[in-house]
Amino acid sequence: MKKTLLFYGLLFLTLLACKSQQYTPNALPAKQLIFGYGGGMAGTVDTYILLENGQLFHTNSLTQQTEELESLSKKEASACFLKFEALSISETDFDHPGSRYYFLEEVNKDAKHKVVWGAAGQKPAERFLDFYEEMKNHIK
Repeated sequence: MKKTLLFYGLLFLTLLACKSQQYTPNALPAKQLIFGYGGGMAGTVDTYILLENGQLFHTNSLTQQTEELESLSKKEASACFLKFEALSISETDFDHPGSRYYFLEEVNKDAKHKVVWGAAGQKPAERFLDFYEEMKNHIK
């Protein structure tokens, strides 16, 4: 009986330790996938932050409120990060905002790289647009 109880106790503790760390908007990890849009008449910026554990946050610059949205599965988040890394944003220089603009940003420790588009006649490579649309589909 004691061995069974000990076994289930250890099993429970092991499963508890496997749970992904949860973050808050004030304490985010060093690696983040950021995307969003802004501009227009009010100049509002909506920013979405995806973390490797699947947590997804939304911030609106007008309200200054940050909310946690429904998380992605860890598998979905990993796939997003792999596709994002394949975009090689750090090797891309594209900064052409318009009155309404869109962006993808890579944050990894102290390094930040951003691709911004929206100006008339200025479009980034199709792979950035496709990835942005894919990310928008996660924020329903």
